[in-house]
Amino acid sequence: METNAKGIFKFLCEQMEKLEQKKITVEHLKAQAGSAKQLNNLLKYELDRAKAIKKFPDLTIRDIEDAGNKG
Repeated sequence: METNAKGIFKFLCEQMEKLEQKKITVEHLKAQAGSAKQLNNLLKYELDRAKAIKKFPDLTIRDIEDAGNKG
């Protein structure tokens, strides 16, 4: 799956087709949709972060990955 909005949309459409063909369950589709929603939220965060960095070049924005390593 591509990690962009188009890829997420394509993936979800394919999952809905599988549901119609009874290849997956509603519960499986719900789980997949939840994961896609989380991925979309991360993509939105990264876009907002990039906009902030561009608009305010002197602004220091900590990385999420670094936040977990600090006591």
